Amino acid sequence: MSLLDPKSLDEKMILLLKNGGLNTQDSLIQLRKSEAVTKQGFYAALRRLKAEDCVVVQKRTVSLNTTWIQKMRNLILGMERVYTDDTGAIGILSLADKESISYSFATIQQLDAFWGHAQNIIVHATPASDAVYTYDPHYWFYIGRKDTEHALIDEVTSLGKQFLMTVGGNTALDKVIRPDFNTELRQYHIERLFEDETYYVVVMGDFIFETRLDPKATELIEEIYQRNTEITGIVAQMLAQIPKMRVRSKLKISRNRTCAKKLRSKMAKNFFVKGFK
Repeated sequence: MSLLDPKSLDEKMILLLKNGGLNTQDSLIQLRKSEAVTKQGFYAALRRLKAEDCVVVQKRTVSLNTTWIQKMRNLILGMERVYTDDTGAIGILSLADKESISYSFATIQQLDAFWGHAQNIIVHATPASDAVYTYDPHYWFYIGRKDTEHALIDEVTSLGKQFLMTVGGNTALDKVIRPDFNTELRQYHIERLFEDETYYVVVMGDFIFETRLDPKATELIEEIYQRNTEITGIVAQMLAQIPKMRVRSKLKISRNRTCAKKLRSKMAKNFFVKGFK
């Protein structure tokens, strides 16, 4: 969600309510001043925002949910604390060899937001020749967090970097997305490299991102992958709900030249890697 530069109707509705609640009809009139909005589209967006607990509607007045506002505030303040004491993503670049930083998150959604941001910083700070090596037990983020995950891959390849994904699962859902990775810059391989089903790892240059998801979320992901053979709207929706679960997740970011080299060797063997070293 981008409230600084709203593009979707949902985002524009939230921004419209920043100064207080509005009658639903008045909200529709205000939105129509800047773009063509149908009544059906307006109420569909309103239902989505209610389902996300972003807004509440009472006596035909729609308002921002104060609980959602508090959560957003806490998230922003947490990020601010991380950055101002230089232990956050900005501080990653100053890590010396064999140093690391660890984080814990209350939801996978919080983890994913920070994880993607921190990875982006390293992606831009490392040479184009440094491929992005990724291992997931299942690449469910590609289905359940489609917009953010696709944007991350696009950002990597736009810099001329290779995105090399290895998945440990061998189900139909693991295989169905393989055709999306059929270029030199986007490659995909199926092979179990690590036995721990909660373990995800990304290697970029000397930097290593290691994530461990909560076993409860991991079991739910596995169940979805075992029971489904194609990406349907229901499957995408089920996977999209997982980041909202209140389960603890951990992220460790390390700078370790020796370990990174070993992991790259382990993960690179099934790919064509430009200038591999």
